[in-house]
Amino acid sequence: MSKIRMFSLAAFAFYSMFANAAVHYVSLSGTNNSPYLNWADAATNIQWAVNAATAGDTVLVSNGTYYLTNQINITAAITTTSVNGREVTIVDGNYPNVTNRCFYITATATLDGFTVRNGFNASNGGGIYCSGGGKIKNCRITDNICSNSAALYVYGGGIYQSGGVVSNCEVVRNGCWPGLNKVCFGGGIYAESGALIINSIIVSNIVNRNGTEAQGGGIAAYGSTVIIDTCKIYRNNYHGAGNIGGGVVLQDGATLRNSAIYANYATIGSGVMIYYSYATIQNCTIVSNYGATAGWASGLVLATSYPNTTCVENVACYLNTPGSGGTSNFYALIATYTGYYSIVNSCIAPTRSFPTNVAGYYYANNIESNPQFVSKDTGDWHLRNDSPCINTGTNECWMTNSVDLDGRTRIRYGTVDIGCYEMIYEGTIYRFGF
Repeated sequence: MSKIRMFSLAAFAFYSMFANAAVHYVSLSGTNNSPYLNWADAATNIQWAVNAATAGDTVLVSNGTYYLTNQINITAAITTTSVNGREVTIVDGNYPNVTNRCFYITATATLDGFTVRNGFNASNGGGIYCSGGGKIKNCRITDNICSNSAALYVYGGGIYQSGGVVSNCEVVRNGCWPGLNKVCFGGGIYAESGALIINSIIVSNIVNRNGTEAQGGGIAAYGSTVIIDTCKIYRNNYHGAGNIGGGVVLQDGATLRNSAIYANYATIGSGVMIYYSYATIQNCTIVSNYGATAGWASGLVLATSYPNTTCVENVACYLNTPGSGGTSNFYALIATYTGYYSIVNSCIAPTRSFPTNVAGYYYANNIESNPQFVSKDTGDWHLRNDSPCINTGTNECWMTNSVDLDGRTRIRYGTVDIGCYEMIYEGTIYRFGF
């Protein structure tokens, strides 16, 4: 058999594999003729089209607001996508008229281009529960609630994410509300088990401390394979007293990278808190967070348990405002949590606050100088051209082909900058020659 013939058979087999994939349509003006294979026959209920789909199929949803009476269960590896995006395609959980979350995803499924709002769940994921490698893309998850007066723990006001990817999303105004003397985790997102949160905005979410503890107004991230990358996390806070990590709580080796964490509010670690464990923070800007009355540091708080190591690298933590009796930028709890600490090439003042009465530590090339942001008053955290943070970071392997929070090349002039943005020199390029 010739090579051309062999290639033709291989190509035929490849395209045949996808030829059997179907598109199932959803429209509020459909006629509900299963299996909904065109717009005229479209389902008026998203769940009906999802039920008709099998692995590899697409559920295509037209404009409109789809009010739910039950959560949408996606248990096959399908793609559920809107025609025209999240601004005009809304899935409404209809709380408080009914009490159910909006989406329950337990497969390598993709949810793309929806506003997901007004969902409710009593234990995990008020808006979306996602496990098994699912992908949530280009969505706005807003005004969802996770609350339970009886359960000891509740997780994720907007999203409960066990693995999978959240990308290019807005997670806005979600809440996590435990019962009396209970604990809640993640007003916006609770992430574990290899979850990736990338290129997303986490804003104005809330955790409520109603007796015991509330962790992570924006995100609560638990696990060594959890990564938060190129995100803006701001104006997240708590209601009550004793909240930990207004912006982000990290535990068990989670990584926070290339992100801006600002204008968050809490009692302990208003910006970021490493919660009695260990984590890695790289190339982040933690700034303009503010503490509650008698709070600990409003910027970054580390509480690393022995024998673990917390690493802080290329981080700008500055201009945070403490509560009464607190510190502005940095605090380490070392009375009990005497693990290992590594803080390098970062801009944090004062460096004398770094712990030395611990199992081990490494502090190198840190600076206390003002990082010289473009404008604190307008929240522009780019570096001015006279910033001491330019070209003073540590280059790492992950930066190859990586980008900063603006989506621009991470290492531009040979050495990475401190913080979440790379400085771009401006000027005139002259061309010589004939």
